[in-house]
Amino acid sequence: MEKYYEYWMSAIPGQEEEKIRHEINTNYSRNEGLKIIAHPSVGLDNEYYIYYAENYGFDDYLIFARVPNLN
Repeated sequence: MEKYYEYWMSAIPGQEEEKIRHEINTNYSRNEGLKIIAHPSVGLDNEYYIYYAENYGFDDYLIFARVPNLN
């Protein structure tokens, strides 16, 4: 069984959070109306992650976790 490790956003640099926020904003129509967003992206460390965020509207997200994308 594969293990997924969560990393809370407080441990992630602000630059990475801003990068993910920008990407979500760019593709917001895809996430409009969803309460939780799962956004795949490459982190600043060049590793693949899935970022999870609560969606409160355009540019109003609480990015709360990232999980390594094992695909």
